[in-house]
Amino acid sequence: MKFAAPDNSRKEARVMNAAKRKAEPAPAGLAARMLPFLRQPYRRLFLVLLLAAGLTGGAYYGWQRVGPQVTQGSEYLLEPDQIEITPPPPWIRSDVRGETIRDGGLRGLSILDRELTVKIARAFSMHTWIEEVRRVRKEHPARVVVDLAYRRPVAMVEVTMNDRPGLLPVDVNGVLLPPGDFSAEQARDYLRVSLADATPAGPVGTPWGDPRVDGAARIAAVLQEQWKRLGLYRVAVEQAETPLATPADAVFVLSTRRGAQIVWGAAPLANSVADVKAALAKVERLVAYVEQHGPLDGLNSGTQIDLTQVAMPGQRTASVPGTGEGP
Repeated sequence: MKFAAPDNSRKEARVMNAAKRKAEPAPAGLAARMLPFLRQPYRRLFLVLLLAAGLTGGAYYGWQRVGPQVTQGSEYLLEPDQIEITPPPPWIRSDVRGETIRDGGLRGLSILDRELTVKIARAFSMHTWIEEVRRVRKEHPARVVVDLAYRRPVAMVEVTMNDRPGLLPVDVNGVLLPPGDFSAEQARDYLRVSLADATPAGPVGTPWGDPRVDGAARIAAVLQEQWKRLGLYRVAVEQAETPLATPADAVFVLSTRRGAQIVWGAAPLANSVADVKAALAKVERLVAYVEQHGPLDGLNSGTQIDLTQVAMPGQRTASVPGTGEGP
C-alpha cells in the first residue's frame, strides 16, 4: 500500500499569512476599537445608523436654509383679525380686542412662538374691562381663541370733579371702570353710591381703595335686578355719632328719590355664601312689601324701614313682613 505524501503548501501559506498579519502595524485609537466591530454582523446596523445621521443632518441644514421662508407663510403668521375673543356684553362700548392688540403689541406674531398664548393672555389681562382670562387656545392655520370674563358695572359712585358733580362706575369688587363708556342716559341705569370724600385711589381698572365703596358695590350687586322695581335710588353710609372703629362697622342705608330710608345694615362680606343668602332674604322681604303696598319711592320723606331690628322708640317706620316692625 502506498501513501500520498502530505501537501505542506497550504500549511506553509497559512503560517506565512499569520506572520504577515503580525508584522502589520496595529490600527490606533478609534479605528482600532471599531475594526473588530465592523467585521461583525452589526456592521449593517451601523451603516444604517450612519445613513440616518446623515439624512438628519441634511434635513437640519435644509431647514436652516428654507425654514424662515416656511414659518413666514400666511398659515403661521397671526393677523389681528385672527384673534377671536368672547363677545363683549352690551354695556361695553370700548373696542376691547382692538385696544388690547394696539396696547399689548400683538402684531407680527407667529403661532410657532411657544410663548404666544402667554403673551396674549398677559395683554388681555391688562385691559380695564377684563376680569379674568380663562383660556387662550391657538390653532393651525393661524388662529387664536381667547375666552374672557368681563367686569360688570353695578353702581355709580357720586364724586366731585373740578368742582362739578360726576359719576364713576364700579363693579361688584369696587374696581373703577371706564367712565367714558357710559353716557348720562346710561348712568341712570345704575344705583348710586353716596359717600363723603369718595375719591378713587388709582386709575381705571384698579380697586377704588375704600372699603365703604366695596361694601356699597356688593349691596348694589344684590339689588341689581330689583332696585328699580323697588323704587330705590341711592346707597349711603349712616352717619354715626362717633367715628367708626373699622370700615366693617359701617351701617348702609338705602334711600328713594323722595327721601324715604331703608336701613340695610352691614354689607355682605366678599365670598361669603351665608352673607349673600342673608342679603337676598332682605331683598325678598322688600319685594314682598312692594307687592303689598307699592314701590318704596311712594313713601313720604322721613319714613324709615329697618331691615336689621325692630323699630326703636320714637322711630317712624313702615311695616315690613318678617321684621316685626310697625308704624
